[in-house]
Amino acid sequence: MSIRPPPRYAVHPVHAPPARPRSKWWWALGWAVSLLIAIAIGYVLGNRGPAVVPGSGHNARQLAAENADLKQQLAIAQRSQQVASVATKKLTDNLAERDEQINGLRADLAFYSRLVGGGAQHQGLQLQMVHVAPVPNSRAWNIELTLTRNAKRGDDISGHAEIDIDGVRSGTLARMHWKDISAPDQKDGMAFKFKYFQQLHGTVMLPKDFTPNRLRISISPDGAKTTTQSMSWTDALKNPENTDHVE
Repeated sequence: MSIRPPPRYAVHPVHAPPARPRSKWWWALGWAVSLLIAIAIGYVLGNRGPAVVPGSGHNARQLAAENADLKQQLAIAQRSQQVASVATKKLTDNLAERDEQINGLRADLAFYSRLVGGGAQHQGLQLQMVHVAPVPNSRAWNIELTLTRNAKRGDDISGHAEIDIDGVRSGTLARMHWKDISAPDQKDGMAFKFKYFQQLHGTVMLPKDFTPNRLRISISPDGAKTTTQSMSWTDALKNPENTDHVE
């Protein structure tokens, strides 16, 4: 039995390629359409501007007008308060000035009343005023006394005056005598000689550890009895026109 050789050419049937599913194309097409619709909606809304609420323009104008009115009222109130403050300060200053003038006139009235004998209680030698003032950059103090006398008495009067000072020294009560604290040329007192009135001036040097609180003024007319009056140190530091605190 003979063997047949294989054929030189072989014919095979050609099969058609499998068809691709169309669902992917539909999905891509739908996505593109959705994107175009979203872009179109965004463009339309962007060109339309913000939504307008009916009546909002009128409300805004009304609020602006009310705000301007309130600002004007506030400015008027602040200005009125400033004017009232200035007027009150000026009135207070005027009253203080008037009080000072009245006190000065009262002091002058008392002074001249004693000179002309205005009342039996003002007869004879009187201590009209006491004033102390510090000497800068030292422990010294200047003292000023004003003595008056009834103008009805025609003769001159003479004598001397001394001042002792009570206070606290090193925690204990102490008295500084005139001879220990006065100037060398006034150890015997501040001399006076006048017919109607005279101002006496003296200087004292107080110890560093001494705190004064009261003055004792002794007036010794020649040939007459010495009289002593007292006054607080605080009152003596006040305006020299204040003479109502001599006791």
